[in-house]
Amino acid sequence: MVATATNLQQLVQKGWVWQGQQTPLQKASTDFLDSGWPELNAQLGGGWLRGSVNEIQIEVGFRGELGLVLPLLQRSNERPHVWVNPPAQPYAPGLQSQGLVPQQQWCIQETDHTKALWAMEQCIQSQSVGLILAWLPQLNAAQVRRLQQVTEQAQQLVFIFTDCQQEPEARAYVNRLRLHWQDELQIEVLKRRFGWPLPPFPCALQRLFPERRLVKKPAHNSTSHAVTGTTRLVL
Repeated sequence: MVATATNLQQLVQKGWVWQGQQTPLQKASTDFLDSGWPELNAQLGGGWLRGSVNEIQIEVGFRGELGLVLPLLQRSNERPHVWVNPPAQPYAPGLQSQGLVPQQQWCIQETDHTKALWAMEQCIQSQSVGLILAWLPQLNAAQVRRLQQVTEQAQQLVFIFTDCQQEPEARAYVNRLRLHWQDELQIEVLKRRFGWPLPPFPCALQRLFPERRLVKKPAHNSTSHAVTGTTRLVL
């Protein structure tokens, strides 16, 4: 069957086909938020695009992946940030050591996937919150597309942390990144709004780590920081 323009447009709308494009000339620098990482800004067309949902795939959790969004968190302390289903309780002393206000980090823990998505959407539509970080590994194409539509309309910024996928299915994320650890963090761009995918490139994430975290290669079993028997999410 020969694909028509109408058929292709329907596939794009469903998120089954990705449509590549160059950075439009009308995009101004104000349409992007500085990621805090010059090497990443250069690959994303200027930084994180306002009104975007971004996927961050991680091989093993608790390896400093939050450092990727830490510069944004540090610059937006005037509004609360929302953490949806974080894998562990954010560690207040760790947040404070990075210049964050613990009282401005709001956590939502909801085991019901539908309710978690509903709560997340309310936060996106609110003008009173800053960044939205979510650990939702089971988002389908329709759910991602809905989140992207709401996020773009509200001009918010959303990050979804997921496990690595060997053959990721098409999703309406603006950017899809995969993090690898070698001697330093490597960022692989699986999808970006204004260009083709990119092979892994280094990002000096370690410069934000406290001294206790500065090891050449993080151990696989060093996944959490235990305090009084409770798993804590540290930076």
